[in-house]
Amino acid sequence: MNRVIAPVALASVLLAGWPASAQQGGGSWADYQPTKTLMTMGYQISQPLGQFNDYVGGTSFRGLSFDWRSFLAKSFSAGVRFNWNRYNQDLLQVTQTTSTGGTVSGPTFHFAEQFAVQAIGHYYFDTGPDSFLFPFVGLGIGGTWFNARQQTIDLVSSQNDFYFTTTPELGLTLNLARGHTTASLYFSVLYAFTTASFQNVGNAKALTETIGASFSY
Repeated sequence: MNRVIAPVALASVLLAGWPASAQQGGGSWADYQPTKTLMTMGYQISQPLGQFNDYVGGTSFRGLSFDWRSFLAKSFSAGVRFNWNRYNQDLLQVTQTTSTGGTVSGPTFHFAEQFAVQAIGHYYFDTGPDSFLFPFVGLGIGGTWFNARQQTIDLVSSQNDFYFTTTPELGLTLNLARGHTTASLYFSVLYAFTTASFQNVGNAKALTETIGASFSY
């Protein structure tokens, strides 16, 4: 009987003391605490600029982005970003010169795809302890694998390589729930500059909008 009573008594003491210790250690899971780690997943829409727009005019609706950010200070985070974008355009009739000096005419398909990996930093503007809107600015620096392909009838020209890229960014976060974990929506606009050069394109550039959700803890 003593062997049964002793563990039961110990468990009762621990359970009785747990609410007080939990309250001292931070309280309810819903009590707000500063964010330490933030993960985002976003959908991207991108508009090529300059010579890149001449190659694949129009807007790309095929893009994804994922960020992992860690807060190094109250208003500054650093992390890593992965993003993918695909562009294409069909031209009905194009005349171009072949490698042998002749010409060929016909429908032409232009395609470009990029996958970027970047180190990122963000600064968040303090709008007050009760605010749910947080504007931010950011910068990404890294590399992008860029694949471009042009096809006219059965003539194909393709090029792929790894290039430098940088992406200044301006955005806004809307907190939906705050506690030990925080759920948010965010919107950002970034200028994507790369050193990718192919066909008649030098330093492919684009303006990209991201709409996404973030989860922080």
